[in-house]
Amino acid sequence: MIKAIATDMDGTFLNSQSDYDHSRFLKVFQELQARGIQFIAASGNPVYQLQRTFAEVKDDLVYVAENGVELIDHQKDVFVGQLDPQAVQSLVAEIQAIPHTKTILSGRHQAYWLGEIPADFQAIVERHYPGCQPIQSLAEVNDPIAKLMFEVPKERTEELRQQINRDYAGKLAAVSSGYGNLDIIVAGMDKAAGLRRYLADHRLTPAELMAFGDGQNDLTMLELAGESYAMANGIEAVKAVAKHQALSNDENGVLVAIENYLAQNYKV
Repeated sequence: MIKAIATDMDGTFLNSQSDYDHSRFLKVFQELQARGIQFIAASGNPVYQLQRTFAEVKDDLVYVAENGVELIDHQKDVFVGQLDPQAVQSLVAEIQAIPHTKTILSGRHQAYWLGEIPADFQAIVERHYPGCQPIQSLAEVNDPIAKLMFEVPKERTEELRQQINRDYAGKLAAVSSGYGNLDIIVAGMDKAAGLRRYLADHRLTPAELMAFGDGQNDLTMLELAGESYAMANGIEAVKAVAKHQALSNDENGVLVAIENYLAQNYKV
């Protein structure tokens, strides 16, 4: 039986307006709690943003945040990773030298954008990194950095992802959410790593995990889970890995699949 359900957020749990059906979710969430099934938000976003998204039940969730670099279990910081400072300095300098790129640095409690960025991009950043602060130099940041986010020319995304993973092997890992950006996390950490830590801490097996995703950074999580779902709007690589396909994020695909699972396995 399933004991934990992990879902990606953007393009998976959230619809195209970056929102979800709150009343429907709360009904499903209450049913999960009654059945002893933990709901896990597994996202490239920071935990403070995810807690805002799930404000009504934020203290009752588990968060695998920053693509697995942070594991927060019911308000407890189980693990919070940090990028190698020298590697950060080097990579940021490389990316900043490429025209039309943008850099976001995310710590445990605060995010920063480097240099000047357009107002429309600031609005996007604020949605994912509430309270993000402008800086002109990495020297202004005292917070340990858990993740970097680079906005790069779309046509170079995959090339740069491979280059970073080659040049910084063992220190940094680059993953793409499929939306034209790159998340840089601690090498060896990803959503699956964070979930493995959670499963081990609670004496659960991957067979007791259900997971939902749509992008490249969800692949390891879907490979881990005993029951895995690709969103109808997901990339082909995700559909090839997942055991099942859910309706799209604009059709409440995650909630529909969970409701179906509960109806099939907990008949009243």
